[in-house]
Amino acid sequence: MGDIFIRIIKLSTPGVTVLDADGNYNVYINEDLSEKERRKVADHELEHIKQDHFYSDKPVAECEREADTKSA
Repeated sequence: MGDIFIRIIKLSTPGVTVLDADGNYNVYINEDLSEKERRKVADHELEHIKQDHFYSDKPVAECEREADTKSA
């Protein structure tokens, strides 16, 4: 597994993770969220990484449900 980089930036969504060409996970979290909301979004995005969703053939909706369930 690559490294994980978490960045707080201006976004139009709460958060997103992008896998780069080097195999690193770049987690972007919306700077307009409260600290509590940022942590929740970070936990959700990290759960996608733990669940190996970036290499999964599962439907996106299923991956989202799994990440929500595990990060709650």
